[in-house]
Amino acid sequence: MGEFERSAHTGINVVRTKRLWAAVALGVAALLVAVWATAGDKWPWIGLPDRACWGSIDQSLLTGAAPSGDGSWKVTESKDRWGDPECTVSRGDWRLSATVMKTPLKSHLWWSLGRFPLPQDLPGMINTNGDRVDGWLHLPQCPDKVVNVDVPGAKADPRAAADLAARTLLAVGNARIAECGGKPFPVPKSFDWPELKPVRLSREESPCGVADAGTVRRWAGTEVSQLGALDDTPVSRCSVLEGGEDEHDLGLFSALVLRDRATLDAFSPTGVRAEVPVSSGKPLDLTAEALRYDRDAVTALVCAEGHGSRYVHVYASGTDAQYAAIKRAVLTTVAASMNCP
Repeated sequence: MGEFERSAHTGINVVRTKRLWAAVALGVAALLVAVWATAGDKWPWIGLPDRACWGSIDQSLLTGAAPSGDGSWKVTESKDRWGDPECTVSRGDWRLSATVMKTPLKSHLWWSLGRFPLPQDLPGMINTNGDRVDGWLHLPQCPDKVVNVDVPGAKADPRAAADLAARTLLAVGNARIAECGGKPFPVPKSFDWPELKPVRLSREESPCGVADAGTVRRWAGTEVSQLGALDDTPVSRCSVLEGGEDEHDLGLFSALVLRDRATLDAFSPTGVRAEVPVSSGKPLDLTAEALRYDRDAVTALVCAEGHGSRYVHVYASGTDAQYAAIKRAVLTTVAASMNCP
């Protein structure tokens, strides 16, 4: 009987010990998760993470993006020096980063933050820089948010890197929009990117379709190329480059056109510097103030009775007179496309 009692007592102790260690293990695991979530430390996955960056980036986005290898994935969620949420997904030397920035940014040279507008009527842009593509997407659904991403792969496959940047912008942006209670951006099956390199123009072609092509070509060299186009999208940009310049140069001139005031207010430290009324069939009344250098402000083209506006920033090299002539040609071209009454 005593032996039975001892073995029964021993069995209970074993069960109790197992339960104790299980509780300790669960407690340690919970503590590790809490520390990771609080400190934003790196958390390795053996395979692809199911969800990363505040639950916005899933396996379908990362599959095939990074080179194959045995290294584990690491995700860091933290805050940058301005207190904005940032996230990094990496494996080996491959690294993707995303930041949700609070606006207004009041950024000097904000108009140079992108070279290629996002397709599919999205209010954002991307820019290539060496082997990386960075980009931004304004979230009108969230009054004070802009998403910024930075992804690798531009040298190996520029369009695939541009696709990854755009899809990351949409993934992170739509996750934030869901928190704001707004309507998410549609996610296209594919992106219709324009030419990502400058296209050489013939002597008969008008640079960026400006109204006074002769004025523009008067100061250009024999070889002129164009990057982008001016169109009726949320963000459009067109640059005219001379011989030896590439997509990273501002060139002879560069014009950026925004369709929505909210996007302008999210970036520009100075906003609208001059307003020009636009009426169908009437030439623009362009004063000396309207033709001044924009710096970090824009010139607003405004239809009568609130039928629409365009916010135009023009950069141009050369003298004040050359700048004024090019800006006149750009503003006239943009105004003609507005279909004001």
